[in-house]
Amino acid sequence: MCIWSRFRYADSFDFVGAERRFDKPGALKRWNGVRFVLALAMGTRKGESIGFRWSRLNKKTKVLRVAKQRQRRTYEHGCEDPAACAAQHHKVKPCPGGCKRHKKCPPPCPKGCLKHARYCPQRIGGVEEVDVKSKKGRRPLRLPDQLFDLLIQHEETQAKEREAAGDQWYGGDWMFTQPNGKPLDPRADHDEWKALLADAGVRDARLHDARHTAATVLLLLGVDARVVMDVLGWSNLNMAERYMHVLGSMREEVGQLLNTFLWGANETKK
Repeated sequence: MCIWSRFRYADSFDFVGAERRFDKPGALKRWNGVRFVLALAMGTRKGESIGFRWSRLNKKTKVLRVAKQRQRRTYEHGCEDPAACAAQHHKVKPCPGGCKRHKKCPPPCPKGCLKHARYCPQRIGGVEEVDVKSKKGRRPLRLPDQLFDLLIQHEETQAKEREAAGDQWYGGDWMFTQPNGKPLDPRADHDEWKALLADAGVRDARLHDARHTAATVLLLLGVDARVVMDVLGWSNLNMAERYMHVLGSMREEVGQLLNTFLWGANETKK
């Protein structure tokens, strides 16, 4: 698979305009709207973004520390007898012909199946807070002033919501939360991203494309590759090198567009 197809740089670059659209009051009035501005500007990973706590933001230096992330862990049985627990949910017969319940019908459970842990009353797993995967992933992010101001506004809004919720508010110091203060669920975060793109009039794309956009923009602005590596939390320069071969063509395209805009298509042909 070629690098262009794998990382979709050209597509992700379309989001440069999206970052400006997110400054609209209507977009930022969405719950946790600034969370996506943070992803576009600083390239934070999904798990990192939904795992931020206010205690990791230094308001004097405007530095946000990346140290933890929230990830979905496969459920495991926490009960004393997983076999008996799972047996209640075994599929014993194949689906009937013309099944409309499944896109691809699962086979019957094999003998001794210990799956179905998601139904276990004492299940272990789900979305948990864990350390970031690498040493490079633990990094300080010096926020742009405008982005810092947006976070402070978000904190003030969240404080009002917490006061209104009273004892129904879930503690935890989470920067981006559900309306009741609980940490964001990755699936709900994904759905909110899709809704935000639609409101901003931007084409549909993966949330991870915001990270590619941040990397591409930083490199186009001439930021040293090693600095970009630190901001994005890359473990080596290989990731930056994968972007380099398309930056030249992007700059060439910008040059041609400026040439046409400033001097006109007819004059450039002479």
